[in-house]
Amino acid sequence: MKKIAYLFLLTLFLGGFLAMNANAQTLEDIEDHWAKNEINTLAEKGVISGFEDGTFRPYAQVTRGQFVAFLVRALELPIGDSAFKDVPKTSRLYDDISAAKKAGLIIGTTDGLAKSDEKITRTDAAALLDRAVQHEGYYPEKAQLTYTDAKSISKYAYESVQRMTHYGLISGTKDNQFQPLKIANRGESAALIYRMLSFLGELDGTKPVRPAASNPSIAAIDLANGNKVQIRLNTAGMPLQYIRQDSVTHIRATDRNYYYHIGSAQNSEGTLKVTIRKLDNEDSFIYTEFQNTSEKNHSASIILPFSNAASYEVSRIDTFGQVDRQHNNTFGIDPSSHPIGLLSVKNGDQMAGNVMIGKNYISLKRVQSYANGQKSVLREFLEEYESYKILQNKDAASITMQLEMKVPAKTVSESWALLSNQPLFEKKENRDSWFERSVKEYTTINSWLTSEGAYTKLPWSVEPSYKMAFGRNLGNLQGGIYLTMYKGMQERYFYDIVINSLADLNIYSNGAIRAGDVPIFKTEYTSTWLKNAYGTTAPYIDTRHNENVALFLKHTGEAFGIQQLAGANRKYADFLVQQKSLGNIIQITPTSHLVADYYAPGSQKTHVSLNHALGEMRFLLETYQQTNDDKYFNTAREIQSAIEYLHPRWIREDGDLWYQVNGRMEFNGRDYPWLTLADLLLSQERFEEIGQPRSTVFDQLIRSKTNYLVDTKQPIKAPIIQMLRDQGFGDLVEGYGSVSAASTLEKDVLDLLSE
Repeated sequence: MKKIAYLFLLTLFLGGFLAMNANAQTLEDIEDHWAKNEINTLAEKGVISGFEDGTFRPYAQVTRGQFVAFLVRALELPIGDSAFKDVPKTSRLYDDISAAKKAGLIIGTTDGLAKSDEKITRTDAAALLDRAVQHEGYYPEKAQLTYTDAKSISKYAYESVQRMTHYGLISGTKDNQFQPLKIANRGESAALIYRMLSFLGELDGTKPVRPAASNPSIAAIDLANGNKVQIRLNTAGMPLQYIRQDSVTHIRATDRNYYYHIGSAQNSEGTLKVTIRKLDNEDSFIYTEFQNTSEKNHSASIILPFSNAASYEVSRIDTFGQVDRQHNNTFGIDPSSHPIGLLSVKNGDQMAGNVMIGKNYISLKRVQSYANGQKSVLREFLEEYESYKILQNKDAASITMQLEMKVPAKTVSESWALLSNQPLFEKKENRDSWFERSVKEYTTINSWLTSEGAYTKLPWSVEPSYKMAFGRNLGNLQGGIYLTMYKGMQERYFYDIVINSLADLNIYSNGAIRAGDVPIFKTEYTSTWLKNAYGTTAPYIDTRHNENVALFLKHTGEAFGIQQLAGANRKYADFLVQQKSLGNIIQITPTSHLVADYYAPGSQKTHVSLNHALGEMRFLLETYQQTNDDKYFNTAREIQSAIEYLHPRWIREDGDLWYQVNGRMEFNGRDYPWLTLADLLLSQERFEEIGQPRSTVFDQLIRSKTNYLVDTKQPIKAPIIQMLRDQGFGDLVEGYGSVSAASTLEKDVLDLLSE
């Protein structure tokens, strides 16, 4: 059987420049289609159109010729000469197919046939997509395919599927199948076309400005809102050579990624990646990442010029106090701190620019591989560096911010800034209180931001083992703290950070968040404590992290009316319900059970922490309130019954609580100072909300834990003291002081309290 080496510009998910009409039209049959936004966007741009009856027919199958036409029109390729026997000049597809042949997108069979009337499979579409994308730039990287049916992908297209999977243009089904022989339809094709154009930077018209010949060490990028940014390599005689650009669409944000060689392609000393994350309010995060693969040290500058600027002010965060780094028995000392501060540029009373200036973070990528093909990934922190200049030219009425970067040999060097033409803080008191909190709570407020998510200090017990290990902790990637601040203050800065958190989670989930298919998130670094006890290695599922992420997504969707997040908590709630059938539980009585804290296929069943169990129960009750589905309520009741059945064994001899229980009914570990107490109090509040009586067992646990904290003179955070008073435990903390700072507060309790 003869193979056709069609390689069109789209991925499996990029298809459809359907129609021939240049004018946008209202399409009647896509209102409930999953690709409605993509179809409408392309229709508005005249890329696709519907039929004369006003329909789009998204489920109609697509032929090879139609798919080629979609690609050609999307890329506006010039007409060539077809010379295919089965595509005469009288064919309505002649111009499109001749253009595709001229561009090298299609080759045809050895018999000289285009076979334009045959239906196009996902395999053919992937190959065509790869050929089209390579026509527009250099995209050589390949992914290791994990599709369950990868062996069924034809040899001629296998590497194309690898490349397009790597760059995120194609993906598998929910059950991780590629379905190589499935026929593509018009809706899928439209989505593919949209994704391709977004990837290539064709949708928003943003184009990279390649390093000018007069100064090849500068990469200049137009931010498309009257601003621009320059990245300058300060090493004499060392150019930045443009490679390519791509884009990634998130919820309310789009990333434009620009790639450069340090040096030349023939003698590269590493790469520069610049990401412009443009939000729906026109603000932009600017992420810069140098990967220096050479033995040479370099330096670089991020340059932001402002015209029509007469004055400036830098509000530094460190003027609100100095970071007090306390040693933590789990994390050690966190060497990171906070952003530099806020630059305000004005022309009289008019705002010309507002920039939150981040610091420069230098690290090494560390990976631990396992025999099962999985791996644990993290960063080894080397340095947090701060250096910037503000240059003013009064004659030209211009001000330039210059943020300096170190780029040491064999390291990764990253910096960030948030740019807005509007004030990031309308009220000075809000800005000042946040800056003060950023100093006091520096371990829980993200400072090392990257285009792929925030990096924060990890426990010593991670693998690979480094005392200065940092990683993408899911509990910190989710932006619950910032969402709470936005709800309270309505400041632009917090909105930007919340949308940035959505983008980070979208990248972490390979685009699932934007697609409305919220996944169960997996931790990407190994805990040796779990590995040694249960054989669990990364990636694995941490129930508490998933709870926090799901709640953040749900609450963000509610706050901003984001449809893709409307059911963000359902996936995790279903996961909790399913754990019983999977056997990943500790059965306490015939009618009660606890869900194991962690889950990974092939791993032993882990323990159950009291705080995890309480969080799961409360999460299920909230989902029950939202859906009125009894399966969530019933599972929550089983967890509550299991916790109550184990009382009073949860209480240690000194009145504190045990941290965990295992399958042998052995209680181990000392409880968190405050987290579980907050969980118990919040659980009682949830019972009241759904009309359920207070748990007398929970009250006994609250009383015992509070007495222990008071007797041992441990500080209790003010919100917890207030909850104790509100719930009738005021006598236990009468006259007892509280703390307002959270420097010693465990990392995930802040989001819990903010709920």
